[in-house]
Amino acid sequence: MITVDFLDELDRFNLALKKHSEGLHEGRQKSGDTGTGMIFEDHKKYIPGDDIRRMDWKAYARSNEYYIKRFEEEKSVTLHVLLDRSSSMDYGRFNKYEYGAKLGVGLAYMATNTSDRYRFSVFSETVTDISSARRSLNPRELVDTLNTLDYTPDSRFERCLTQYGDYIKNTSVVVVISDFLSSEGDISRGVERLSDSDMVLVNVLDETEIEPDFEGDTILKDPESGDSLRTYLSGKVKSRYEKKMEEHTGKVAEAAERNGARYLKVSTGDDFFDSFMSLWQEVNR
Repeated sequence: MITVDFLDELDRFNLALKKHSEGLHEGRQKSGDTGTGMIFEDHKKYIPGDDIRRMDWKAYARSNEYYIKRFEEEKSVTLHVLLDRSSSMDYGRFNKYEYGAKLGVGLAYMATNTSDRYRFSVFSETVTDISSARRSLNPRELVDTLNTLDYTPDSRFERCLTQYGDYIKNTSVVVVISDFLSSEGDISRGVERLSDSDMVLVNVLDETEIEPDFEGDTILKDPESGDSLRTYLSGKVKSRYEKKMEEHTGKVAEAAERNGARYLKVSTGDDFFDSFMSLWQEVNR
């Protein structure tokens, strides 16, 4: 169950952030058009009919010629949060789905506080938009909705990201939150489908998935199929598993880099706000 206690801390985080930044990518993305924004572009020589309020009198003093200041138009960013709700996310001493959901809600909350739009969706076999693009947010309602969703067995990573790519129509930041426990090919092809967007992959893993804390006779359960296997986990097998997991996450990071995305691996054993701060920095790079 996702609790809303972290929202009070987000309020304090937001107040601190306002001292340093206006918002997502400084609250605005620049277009190639000149307009009435506040980002200086260049000068052009004055011709009759130009707005004399844009006259650069300092340039006139230097050159004895009239110049008009031109500016780039500022446009709001749309933040897209895609949260994996496949069965493998329902795992961990600190549940991966709940941890990832809090990261996503935190991003949506911050976006609304910087006047950026957001869209919050969950995915597994298909994509479900649970927000619709909007500026207003009641984070408690979003948390309530996330708490009611059921997990589904499979994660169709490529299909879902391909489907979602058709929704994106403007300048966007896409944050995909998942354990990425899918085939490397499926992940790579899915990430490629969103390569035109500014993208961050957030790999959420339970601390025992990164470094198992048990050895000996144990029962392993596949969270997606429900199948169980009784086995003996020796130190050698444990070491081999850790190497395979490191190789897999390395492949996800490579897929991100290959498609111009950023990659962030977090453990559910990490302090939530340390993880959120790292994510916010990645989003705003």
